[in-house]
Amino acid sequence: MNRDEFEAIRDIPDKVIETNIKLSQRANTAPARVADGIVIQNSSGVALRLNISFNPESGAKTLNVCAAGVGPICRLDVDGPAHRPAGRSHKHSLQTPRCPGKNLPTGVQDRPELSGQTISELFLLFCKLAKIEHRGTFEQ
Repeated sequence: MNRDEFEAIRDIPDKVIETNIKLSQRANTAPARVADGIVIQNSSGVALRLNISFNPESGAKTLNVCAAGVGPICRLDVDGPAHRPAGRSHKHSLQTPRCPGKNLPTGVQDRPELSGQTISELFLLFCKLAKIEHRGTFEQ
């Protein structure tokens, strides 16, 4: 996937998450609470999945969109480890076809204004920025 294809998917106005989302703690992710494989319906023909992670002990929050056959294409990290030159709250997005294989290292945007927001607030903001309509409930 190249940057133009990523932007085309990002800008599709009909993306929808139909399911309720509930973060749960699992032995292999403790203390983080996660929801994985959330289907993002869309008209692009690309299978998109959202993964959400929230660590109540550290306050770190991650929302990550993956495209089938490609890998991660967009991620929002808030109150987690710094990603130089960006700080603890930042946004990753696909810049080149090689980015997914390298975990989106290029073009990281610092987003310090997001620090301190709850996972629920970030989910709503993420959906707004990504033009995703959520038709279910969100429970952390």
